[in-house]
Amino acid sequence: MKCSECSHEAPVSEFRYLYNARIDASVSMRQCPKCQVWLAIDELKGESMQKVSPGEAPWGKSAGIEGLAGDMASL
Repeated sequence: MKCSECSHEAPVSEFRYLYNARIDASVSMRQCPKCQVWLAIDELKGESMQKVSPGEAPWGKSAGIEGLAGDMASL
């Protein structure tokens, strides 16, 4: 796999596993051993999708309940 930030290449297992981003997708978070950046990884393809900064969600919304409280308040 190749880091999308520093271009470091190594087997996926050398990128520190952090956590699964979603339970219903193959996206996980890993950390590059060279530049320490957090990456969104497609585990099935074994490729880095993008660098992930604090507050970003490259995997999309999770349960479809975003905005539900606002919708209920308008009833």
